[in-house]
Amino acid sequence: MTTLSARERGDLAEELLPVAARLATIVQGDGGPEDVQELLDGLDRYKVGCLAVVLAGLVDPDRPLGALWGWVDFDENGTPVSPDQSEQQTLRDLTEEAPDRVLVDEVAVERALSSVNGTGVRLSREERRLGVDRGIRRGLSYEQVAERLGMSVDAVKRAWDRAKDRARAEGRYVPAQPVGLISNVA
Repeated sequence: MTTLSARERGDLAEELLPVAARLATIVQGDGGPEDVQELLDGLDRYKVGCLAVVLAGLVDPDRPLGALWGWVDFDENGTPVSPDQSEQQTLRDLTEEAPDRVLVDEVAVERALSSVNGTGVRLSREERRLGVDRGIRRGLSYEQVAERLGMSVDAVKRAWDRAKDRARAEGRYVPAQPVGLISNVA
């Protein structure tokens, strides 16, 4: 949102406020996952990011988590639950626990990797880095990864070399097979 003037940001926030309200009502009981997907499919990636900012602006970071999760009445297995209303930890408390890390849109990475001639999916530097690592490990050639991620072949080669160095430093497996044949090894 930083490339917009203050007025443009305000106009965009006002435009997205009804969308944010609809998404909140869907999530809190008026709809299901299909409704969320339909709503988000109507927005480009930039507006989805802006929507996240608008939604964050609607949340009081000093309310207890028990109150914020009050609409959740089931767990990940569909078993009915009652949120702990006595929970006094707040969102602001959680920010102190949050690790400093870059968020990656894994869906966008997968969409780009699965495209044949590129889909026009815009990826951040971290997303391209992940795309190179995953694409090469799946047996794609440098050229295929470059085409799908909108990069040059040389940039893909450099990114793969850095990915291998990071993996080795973290003690993770680095395939020794030539690029393009990696996925053929069990």
